[in-house]
Amino acid sequence: MRKKFYILCLFAMMGAVTLVSRAGAPSGYYNSLNGLSGQALKDAVFNLISPHTVVSYNSLWSYFPQTDCHFEDPGKVWDMYSNNDYYFNGTKSVSGMNKEHSFPKSWWGGYTNYDAYTDLNHLYPSDGPANLKKSNWPLGEVSSASFDNGVTKVGTPVSGQGGGAGTVFEPDKQYKGDFARTYFYMATCYQKYTWVHTYMVTNSTWKTLNDWSIALLLKWSREDPISDKELARNEAVYKVQNNRNPFIDN
Repeated sequence: MRKKFYILCLFAMMGAVTLVSRAGAPSGYYNSLNGLSGQALKDAVFNLISPHTVVSYNSLWSYFPQTDCHFEDPGKVWDMYSNNDYYFNGTKSVSGMNKEHSFPKSWWGGYTNYDAYTDLNHLYPSDGPANLKKSNWPLGEVSSASFDNGVTKVGTPVSGQGGGAGTVFEPDKQYKGDFARTYFYMATCYQKYTWVHTYMVTNSTWKTLNDWSIALLLKWSREDPISDKELARNEAVYKVQNNRNPFIDN
């Protein structure tokens, strides 16, 4: 496990930064962010990661074997939504699985914003039944579960969470940091979107994420540090899209 530098938790710490740990990022990739803070820093991250190669939605299963293969068995799908065993089938879809927008597409209008609709940085192969139960609910900690398959939990949120939604999706503890850093990426890369559902996001501040969401995601990111799985996936996505998730790199 590599040491993680929380220099890009810019929603909570607004001081100027100098980037020092870049994992596999090309030399100089993050130079444009040095010395910036607050909104200027977030805008600079947006300018860096927003331009990327946009792939087609139908082609995603041809990329998942590169981005989401299991270390112990390269033919096995790394599913963050269940303990079921799924195996790749060339470039074809895997029976029982969905192409899951971990950052729900209904929050921004879906297909009409195609860059986000096909962005591999937040699209994961997902167990179908778990994805159905997860729906477009916000992330959160469940107080009473209506669905629990041992990895995905769905139910009523603890007090202070949910953003007005009566249901939240809680991933397994080994993946909470993965989802947190994915949401930080989406809130930055697509910060200019007008949000339709505002459970976790807001149209009224440059931070994009609202206060309860920031607190929760920072907590999850601390409790579940960056894994080798995330580092490898970030590299694989970069080879396809030519952009990176800086919240994994730094």
